[in-house]
Parts: sequence; structure tokens; C-alpha cells
Amino acid sequence: MIRYLLLLKRLLKKKSYIVMLLVVPLMVLMLNAMSSADAGLMTIGVYIPGSDEASVYLQQDLEDNPGSFTFIFYDDEQDMIADVVSQKLTEGWSVPEDFDGVIREMAESGDTASPIQMIIREEGLTHFLAREVLSSRVYPLIARQIASDYITENLYQGDVTSEQSSNILSIYDSYEINGNLFEMGYVDGNSVSDAEDNYLLMPLRGILALWLMLCAIAASMYYLEDEKNGLFIWWNSRIGLIRDLMYYLVIIIIPSIMVLIGLAYGGVYTNTVREVTGLLLYDLVIIVLANIIREIVGSIKALGILTPILILASAIFSPVFIDLKEARLLQKFFPTFNYLYCIHDLYYIKYLSDYLIVTLIIWIFLSFIKGRTK
Repeated sequence: MIRYLLLLKRLLKKKSYIVMLLVVPLMVLMLNAMSSADAGLMTIGVYIPGSDEASVYLQQDLEDNPGSFTFIFYDDEQDMIADVVSQKLTEGWSVPEDFDGVIREMAESGDTASPIQMIIREEGLTHFLAREVLSSRVYPLIARQIASDYITENLYQGDVTSEQSSNILSIYDSYEINGNLFEMGYVDGNSVSDAEDNYLLMPLRGILALWLMLCAIAASMYYLEDEKNGLFIWWNSRIGLIRDLMYYLVIIIIPSIMVLIGLAYGGVYTNTVREVTGLLLYDLVIIVLANIIREIVGSIKALGILTPILILASAIFSPVFIDLKEARLLQKFFPTFNYLYCIHDLYYIKYLSDYLIVTLIIWIFLSFIKGRTK
């Protein structure tokens, strides 16, 4: 035990280890600051030249309900286009002047000769998201017009006074849905927290999990350095695997505590039993995996080359930013994927346990071949 305490003391004197530990608090503080700031996912310029009912409604809706977007309204279309070109804006929306006429055309034929122009500088996934948002703001106007046309045609046989037309629209508007129609919840029955519903804080757990994996690989580098310096010549153990496991745990324990604190501060902490159980299993898996990689590659240089590949692959095939459901079988080979899912699905606790057993058998086999078991 004294050896492990001395190892921890020596680690805390390493500048590289201290810098690695500082990543978590700095990142969590930065994400919290950014998420609480008045900033949007995209900054969109909007040019609405008309003063008709549909134009006024759309502008009012965008002003009152910006969501995760920042809308800037322009009086001149060319100024908006210039700001898109100079990247002051993510994209621009140019609405036709006779927007009422566009709505009527869409309601009657499902097509229009004067569509809303979406002006972009380069392609990107966020532009598809913006198009869906714009559609959600415009389609209620089209639905309203379709309902009015249907009632006019079928109830009044197309002969309707302006007073009757206004009454039809006012009755339609009176059926406005209030309250939250949708509520996100996990399969274990827990509701999504406000932090997890924030687009900046949503990937926090995944980023911290990738950082822990990086710490495990860094532990392999420290191990190879200490092995080269002859540390283990004087550090005998009846079972070398236990010594190696404890060596890695000493390095991982402080980062793991910082991850739990980061999750709590970031507002995505669930409950202590689930968090500690999942994180402990994940720690053991990445430690064993890091030992397997070290046994195979056997050099710090090779680990340095392999590290970005492993982290990048884990980021892609784990639901850190996106979830590739088409690659589900491949995803299960990545411990980060299983950890992120096990927090709200007990099935993945079992799967992560099985993953640990399999990798442990592989590590024992590799160590036996190299004569390091005893």
C-alpha cells in the first residue's frame, strides 16, 4: 500500500498529470458559462419585407420563440447576404413580400412560384436543422389556410362573406394547443434534466468518458516509462496482474472522482448508486483495455500514434454527439458506448460486466504468454 501512495505522490509532481487533471474543471466551467449565456445554436438573418398578416405572424413568432437560435432581422436583403458571406450569420432567410399569397398557393396546390430563400455560405448539418425549424414555423399558417378553404368550400359552397371568413379563422385560432406536448424521458423512467436538454451540456458525459479513456492510455505510457526506468525490478508481487491493475487504479482514481464532480456540477448527475456502479465498471474496462493495448504495441511511440485513432473511433461510434444506430453491433465493441447507455438502461450494466470479463480473460492470456502472471 505504501508503494501505491508513493506512486500517487510522484504522479502529483508530474506536470503532465496535473495538466490532464485540470482539463475537467476548466471544461465543465466553460460549458456551464456558455450554456447560461444568451447564445444560440445558429445566428440566422431574417428579411421579411411584407406587412401582410402571414409576414407579421412569422416575424412575431420568431421574435417571441427563438428557441436555441438567434434571429437578427434586416430591412435590406443585400445587407443580410453580405453578413452571410462575411460569416457574421450562419445563414439568411429571405421571405417573399406577398407572403399571404405564398400561403394561399401552398394551401391550394402544394407548390409556389415564390419560395422562401435560405441563403447559406457552405453546406452543413445545421442548415438541415434550420430548414426543419423554418418549416415548423410556416406550416401552421398553411394548415390554417387549408382548414379555412375546406370549411368555405364544403360548408358554404365557396360563397362566404368576409365576416364569416373571419369567424372561421377565429374559431380555428381558438383551438391553439397550450402547454408542453412533448416531454423527454429515459427508459428507466427518469425525466431528462434541464442540463441534458441543453445542447451544449448534452455531450458532457460522453466527453468526460473519452477523457477517462485518454487517462487510461496515459497510464500505459507512465507504466512503460517506469518499466524502462527499472521501477518494477524492486516492486515484486506474487501476482503481477494485481500490481498492474492497482498501478492503473492509482492513476485513474482522481480523474474518476473529478468526473463525478463534473457531472454533478454540470447538472447531469442521476443517482449515486447508478453513477458509481457504471463509472467503476467503465474504469475497470478501460484499464484492462489499456493494458491489452500496452501488451500488444509495447512502446510509448506506438501508443501515441494509436491514441487519437482510438479516441476518434470511440467518439464516432459512441453517442457522444451522434448515435449511429445502423452500426449498433460495432458500437458495442466500444466501452464508452456501453457506459453512456448503462446510466439509464440496466441491460448495458450487464453488457459492460460481460465486456470486462472477456477483456480480462484476453489480458490474462497475453500476460501468461509474456510470463508476467507471476
